[in-house]
Amino acid sequence: MTVHVQLHDRLDYQSVPPLLSELKAIDDDEIVIDAGQVRHLGALSLQVLLSTIKTRHEAGKSTQITNASDSCVDLLGLFGFTPETLTQPETWT
Repeated sequence: MTVHVQLHDRLDYQSVPPLLSELKAIDDDEIVIDAGQVRHLGALSLQVLLSTIKTRHEAGKSTQITNASDSCVDLLGLFGFTPETLTQPETWT
């Protein structure tokens, strides 16, 4: 089964606990994360996403980022990622 997760527009340090709880509670084989509303992406929220993606990847589960807003793409770029590379831990260096 595929679970869809809608990210909020502002992913700052206050977003970390609810985001972490929501993602940790999902045990399905596939998560599709919609980043269409993201206007701010802080380092701690990115770390939650990276940890979730890596843990799921190691368990053979899929995580996809879809509909990334222009702001999201720009902010990911500042951290050295694209929406595509973010979901491919084997490309992280």
